[in-house]
Amino acid sequence: MSTIEQVVEKVKELPEFQAAAVLTFIRELSESPTLSAVDLMRLPPAERHRILTNQARQAEALYRQNPDVVAEDAEPPLDHG
Repeated sequence: MSTIEQVVEKVKELPEFQAAAVLTFIRELSESPTLSAVDLMRLPPAERHRILTNQARQAEALYRQNPDVVAEDAEPPLDHG
């Protein structure tokens, strides 16, 4: 089974809000480069603020959908543009 087929199968098993988050994440990854923490800090403040605000909104939305999520359950942060 290809990676794409595996992702499709896993996304089908997720609750709707998680599937939407996965699809948003995939779209964002395909539209922008991956940034390390150092790369992020080198960006102009307005761009850095835009990226971090977007990430915070996504995290808040996921938490509101499932407030039982705790830090121990979280995956390590990903570099993201």
